[in-house]
Amino acid sequence: MEHDVLFHRGLGPFLRTETRRDVPAGSTLLLYTDGLIERRGHDIGTSIAQLVALLARHGDRPPARLLRRISDWAKGPGPGDDVVVLAVRVPRPGRL
Repeated sequence: MEHDVLFHRGLGPFLRTETRRDVPAGSTLLLYTDGLIERRGHDIGTSIAQLVALLARHGDRPPARLLRRISDWAKGPGPGDDVVVLAVRVPRPGRL
């Protein structure tokens, strides 16, 4: 897991790094804001582990169903921040 400075240009002229990863066909790339995993009084590492476990169990579902499962999970102790989630499924060859 890696991250870099935020995208907002008002934060200053920071040096940015670029990272590339191959995403195998059939994989799902999940992008989300911190509101999905940050909860007051809860350990962020635990929230990430719970999300990883959810993805291990349900990651092969169609993206709309996967996002619904993630949404249901996030309804737990109410998020105190905005939540944005994007799931991108890399198609398998011949299944476009």
